[in-house]
Amino acid sequence: MKSIIFLISLFLGLSLLAQTTKTLQHDGLTRQYKEYVPSSYTGSQGVPLVICLHGLGDNMTNFSGIGMHLLADSAQFITLYPQAVSSPFGTAWNSGAGYYGIVLNDNVDDVGFISALIDSTAAIYNIDPAKVYVCGFSMGGFMSNRIASQLQQKVAATASVAGTFGQYFTPNPYRPIPVAHFHGTADSTVNYTGNMYGNDAEELVNWWVDFNNCDTPAVMTALPDIASDGYTVERYDYNNGDQGSMVRFYKVYNAPHTWLMPGVNDISYTVEIWNFFKMFQHTSLSIEESTDANISVFPNPATGIIQVNCFNMNEGGEYEILDIRGKVFARGGFSSGYFKVDVSGFPGGIYMLNVFDDANHSTTRFVVE
Repeated sequence: MKSIIFLISLFLGLSLLAQTTKTLQHDGLTRQYKEYVPSSYTGSQGVPLVICLHGLGDNMTNFSGIGMHLLADSAQFITLYPQAVSSPFGTAWNSGAGYYGIVLNDNVDDVGFISALIDSTAAIYNIDPAKVYVCGFSMGGFMSNRIASQLQQKVAATASVAGTFGQYFTPNPYRPIPVAHFHGTADSTVNYTGNMYGNDAEELVNWWVDFNNCDTPAVMTALPDIASDGYTVERYDYNNGDQGSMVRFYKVYNAPHTWLMPGVNDISYTVEIWNFFKMFQHTSLSIEESTDANISVFPNPATGIIQVNCFNMNEGGEYEILDIRGKVFARGGFSSGYFKVDVSGFPGGIYMLNVFDDANHSTTRFVVE
């Protein structure tokens, strides 16, 4: 017992190392979050971003004890632990989870906050826009599933632990997205079956399997029972979803409402989540994959004026700039093989540039910081 306590204490102590507490103004509120940038970060290439959401009544400091950022130095990604807004029942995400008509912080724009957090981090660091991920525990898990449905334009994959779709939230995603879910069969807080705050664990999994159009039945793997914790783990992989998606489900027999940790349990949820995330990228946001050889944008990322070179349109043509939702931000014409556009008033994010004339049409993407 003493060795287990020592291991947990050491893990939590290391998890606080080199983290920075920051604030972000959003929707009239000062929001807090912890940030960890790995020592290996140089800014020379884009790195993944992993956002971790705590449960009801928890805080960013305590939840950093899951140690996601401890993987960052070797895996080279930036980690954020945001904090929810206080409510009569402690800090709470506007996740759609509720009970008898009560939805905590239902007037708080948490989806917008996470979106702004992604943008503000990408404005400071070289974040690969195709590799942004969100995970969460309990109410943070409910919030992760909301993010999977409502922030798909920025998030490549999500993972939820003991949190499903809130009963006061109706999912309406526009594209398939890889999702992982973890749930203990003995969870008496967010029940495996009979969940008072949303749908049940297997209902959530089946919903995503149907939406992503994955293969059924799942490929089941019984994971090694290596710890004397009284739990056993089965992993169900629903493969070959549309647009490269899949659903992965960890059914943990006899586990309560908890986050499984390394050295104490059969698996580490933290390690399993990262191993899941790193399999996927948001292909429609991959700048490298979407570059057209007939067009270039400099500088990229941009903050002010961009110069566009069109190598197959020396006589000029027309252009339009759209965000990833399809909203047009600029249109115009040009009379030679290059032109300039002032994007200083554009919100930070990823944009698509189309240039065309009667015979040609070229497309590329660029980032505004």
